[in-house]
Amino acid sequence: MSSLPPNAFDTLMQQLGELPLWIKQVIYTQLRMELEITLSKATLDAFGPEHTLQLWVPELTHSGQKELQQPSGKFNPHILRFLHLTRFKKNVLSITIMNNWTLEDSAKLLAMAIQTELVHPPRSVVVASTINFITGSIRLGEYLVKIDRLTHEQLEQALFTQQAISDAMGERTGLANVLINLGYIHKQDSEAILFLKEESKRNFQWSDASSDTSDAMNQLKKQLQQANQRIRELETLNRQLELNGHPDSF
Repeated sequence: MSSLPPNAFDTLMQQLGELPLWIKQVIYTQLRMELEITLSKATLDAFGPEHTLQLWVPELTHSGQKELQQPSGKFNPHILRFLHLTRFKKNVLSITIMNNWTLEDSAKLLAMAIQTELVHPPRSVVVASTINFITGSIRLGEYLVKIDRLTHEQLEQALFTQQAISDAMGERTGLANVLINLGYIHKQDSEAILFLKEESKRNFQWSDASSDTSDAMNQLKKQLQQANQRIRELETLNRQLELNGHPDSF
């Protein structure tokens, strides 16, 4: 099977991989600190590499392979593109970036491909639940139950409390706030999970730093050339003044 050319993210990861260990250590420490501010340790542990949607490598079913070989015309080009890249053992992150999709776009295509049995469902319940949560098939409470951050009993109690508040106050309180006030989840976890869903609507944007650096270097080189030219002009002028009997003019 032939390989695909690297995308922007592949290039970025390659550049990071070539950094000295002492720089990688700093990058890791800073990212870890940032994530620990955003997420609790329990949630960080729950989303290990094997439970992260972006790192999941989908596998074609027999039907998926057949659809690629002999398209039935039932599926749109995006689904076929997704299936094609799946043949190259690409993870969801790479597939998403290579097509300039959002994570939400990929999640919707995955949900359709799984439902139509073109792709095997993920072994991780967390990955499967994340797909459904991002696409809106399940809501926050059910998602938290499926990823073991909440029990069924706690969700039922929270829903009961939510309804009681609504009846008493005449206004509906968000389930996340109820869960936080009941002490079932941390505020930072709720905010981070909802933020992830919102962020899944964004594309990956990567400006080529090497290009920016090259432009800056070219600009600096141009300025130096102009400065050298001006120095030569002043030296020429100085020699002319000396010849004319004005040695102190420059």
